Amino acid sequence: MSKYSVDAQDTNTASTTMLALDGTTTTRGRLYDIIVGSDATPADNAWEWNIRRFAVNNGTGTAVTPNPLDMADAAAEIDGTFNHSVEPSITANSELLQVAMNQRATFRWVAAPGGELIIPATSDSGINLISETVAGSAVNVNITFHYEE
Repeated sequence: MSKYSVDAQDTNTASTTMLALDGTTTTRGRLYDIIVGSDATPADNAWEWNIRRFAVNNGTGTAVTPNPLDMADAAAEIDGTFNHSVEPSITANSELLQVAMNQRATFRWVAAPGGELIIPATSDSGINLISETVAGSAVNVNITFHYEE
């Protein structure tokens, strides 16, 4: 399997998708590493984000090209998007990971072997990081996903 990195910067406005991986009909992906932090001036702002599934509609966002971790690998089939103007259709009760954090902290999640989050082999379905709530001011957030396909 080939491994890829995709990253984005976005403002953590409540109820907005900040980064999404959109599946294809031919490839199942496995999200195994997530890094989230802020490069804004340090302040005591808290927020909650979730990794959730979406289906049928992947929304409208700015495309971000995944980079292969091994330059000998082919281009990724799974697409990345951020800065959504239209939200994906979130699947009910699909929370895969929920994190509350302070802006001053950086958070990293690495899957235990076999515990990767699966991106289905279905067009317009995938996994996204959505900012659920913001306590204090919304700030710029940096997100990196590492996944394999």
